[in-house]
Amino acid sequence: MPTPLEGMTVLDLTENVAGPYCTKLLALYGAEVIKVEAPGVGDAARQMPPFVHTTPGTERSLVYLYLNTSKKSITLNLRSEAGRDLLRRLVPQVDVLVESFAPPTMASLGLDYQTLRELNPRLVMTSITWFGQEGPYAQLKGEEILAQALSGNLLITGEPDREPVRIGGNFAQYTGGQAAYVATMMALLPALLSGTGQHVDCSISEANSDLLDSWGINSILGTKQPRTGMHHHGGYPAELYECKDGYVAVGTGPAGWDALVEVVGREELRDPKYADPATRKSLRPEIDSMIHDWLKHTSKIEAYHAGQAKRLAFGYLMTPADMLASRQLQAREYFKELDHPATGTVKYPGPPFTYSEATWQLSRAPLLGEHNAEVYGQRLGLSPEDLQQLSQAGVL
Repeated sequence: MPTPLEGMTVLDLTENVAGPYCTKLLALYGAEVIKVEAPGVGDAARQMPPFVHTTPGTERSLVYLYLNTSKKSITLNLRSEAGRDLLRRLVPQVDVLVESFAPPTMASLGLDYQTLRELNPRLVMTSITWFGQEGPYAQLKGEEILAQALSGNLLITGEPDREPVRIGGNFAQYTGGQAAYVATMMALLPALLSGTGQHVDCSISEANSDLLDSWGINSILGTKQPRTGMHHHGGYPAELYECKDGYVAVGTGPAGWDALVEVVGREELRDPKYADPATRKSLRPEIDSMIHDWLKHTSKIEAYHAGQAKRLAFGYLMTPADMLASRQLQAREYFKELDHPATGTVKYPGPPFTYSEATWQLSRAPLLGEHNAEVYGQRLGLSPEDLQQLSQAGVL
């Protein structure tokens, strides 16, 4: 079965999280992604913890290993004229170039879109930056918490009587990477049909501002919507509760309040004073107390199945071990084992979506410069002696 992007070639000039995640998705669905890394050091993510067995090393960053599966790695010094010349020679052979340099770095290197499109009119070039290619913030330094703050997402995260809370992990950067992937795919269609490419400008901050839905609209209308912490701003209950061995997400869903009362097993909850949804919110402390009394003796799996059996919107907070053991993920063959010199055989997450008539591919992340001979030899006709000379000159 073919992969959706089979035959597509991508030059990946990205680092850290957002850009590599965009190109990871392109590689996952079949594109040949050639990652261009600085000689000797590579992508900055190679030095990003956590590391395999907590030991730092160029091939040991778990972040890098996850974000760069299914790619090829070549080294190239873009600060040298010889390095830039090699990149220009590769550009006519690719469909997409993705970069994450702060503007105007690409222009200063003579690698801006207007220059590269003369070499390849059908080229789709995607630029992923914190704030976009123009505007007063364009050249500012970025960071995860800065993107979360300036996108407005911190405003809605946390308890109402406390300071805002940073969303865990690299949420803003993954969101930006997903947006860049979708935008790249949309730009590819007209490029394939007409032979004319375009420049995609993806701002991580704007991609996250797009997630604000009612909070953003309310602020524009002058209506303040406070943070709600663990509580849902709509119906109640619809939140996370602690149980005997973890946490359970409890919600009434389509089944309604009566079904929840049956599962919790407290007849007091049938009192008419709890019948009205709006009134229930005002009685939250006493209702929560009865739900907690039930859950403190119940495991998360027991609670999950008890709620689902009554068509209640119940779930549980999965740990990594829970995810690996999940019957749902196993049934969908979500995880795949990959062997890597630095880690041995490890299970990796699979694709975010699948196709009925196409498949996906997953292979280990590359070693730094692992594919120099293959890419430069097959695509540019460079000999081993050429590569040795370029390496000695600091170009590769």
